[in-house]
Amino acid sequence: DNFKIITESMHLPDYGNTENALGADAEVLNQREVVYLDVSDDDQIKKTYKKEEDPKLYRSMKTGRGPLVGDWAKECDPVMTCYKLVTVEFKWWPFQSLVEPIIASWMCKATLILHRQLFCNTDEWCNMTIDQLRALEDETQNKLADKRHQESTTQTSI
Repeated sequence: DNFKIITESMHLPDYGNTENALGADAEVLNQREVVYLDVSDDDQIKKTYKKEEDPKLYRSMKTGRGPLVGDWAKECDPVMTCYKLVTVEFKWWPFQSLVEPIIASWMCKATLILHRQLFCNTDEWCNMTIDQLRALEDETQNKLADKRHQESTTQTSI
């Protein structure tokens, strides 16, 4: 109860101009900070930059989309905006005011990296059936569980 991160998402075919895509109540709207993330912007991820995950360099062979250069976000068609509402609660005084902004910043960077990877891997998942997509999700979930287990085993044996 003293710590939680909730991420809600909505994907819409618009240019980021839907004011309240997730239907948040007035209290949440008054507290929220709107952050626009541009998947082609490298400034926020300089330490983790990977050339193979740069939308300014990638062009999908299957869809013809990319590279994302110039005013791509205003000119792209079709376009999709991913709206996210991230709620962070860290209820341990006096650390709350220090920790919550750090977590929020990390969530922005993680979201940006994820969506850069998704765009630059379009040809791997484009045209998948829902069954193929679910199988890929299961495979990824299993790999992540294995990695977590390996890391926890390594950490406890040191």
